[in-house]
Amino acid sequence: MENIKQIMDLFDSAEKWSAYIKLSNYREDLVKYLKSSLCNEIQVLANSKLQDTGWIFEYDRNKLSLNMYPNESRLIAVSIEWEWWNRSDSPWHRRGVGIWVYASETNSRKVYEKMKELSHTLPLNGYEDNLENHIWYPFVRQIPASVFGVTDNVVSVEECLYMASFNPKQLALNIWHNVFEPFATKECSELFASIVK
Repeated sequence: MENIKQIMDLFDSAEKWSAYIKLSNYREDLVKYLKSSLCNEIQVLANSKLQDTGWIFEYDRNKLSLNMYPNESRLIAVSIEWEWWNRSDSPWHRRGVGIWVYASETNSRKVYEKMKELSHTLPLNGYEDNLENHIWYPFVRQIPASVFGVTDNVVSVEECLYMASFNPKQLALNIWHNVFEPFATKECSELFASIVK
């Protein structure tokens, strides 16, 4: 209760309180705008970088997720799912990227085992086994805080995306280099596609 009192003390006029309420009502729209501007920049970057690599990049505007699929299969992807980042029931995917598997049409355990066998040829450094937590994401990794220009304890989408309000191109480049670029080769695309066959 003391915290609430301290917060309320910030609003020493009706105008400040009213401005806060108005901004609060725009919270979701502001976050969507930041995601959208960042994702559009990453899409442009991916379109130029993925030519002749065997990969397709897709920004899902409904879920606000980023996915890089092998041309030959939509059953596996390198994926950022923003919706997981703020969920308290999913600490395994905070500020995270995952190897996504379409678990409804594949055997996640077999995919997981094949990826473990091929881990020496796949850029899975820093990825943790996650099959026991979520069959759709058998491997996950936390994106370094430095990518977003935040501290290690920052995991919320809102705080991570704040940099996009100033320089979405640079943030897109940071994410591209750290998350997608290590996989963006023809050899990786072929391996990923073969894993889900």
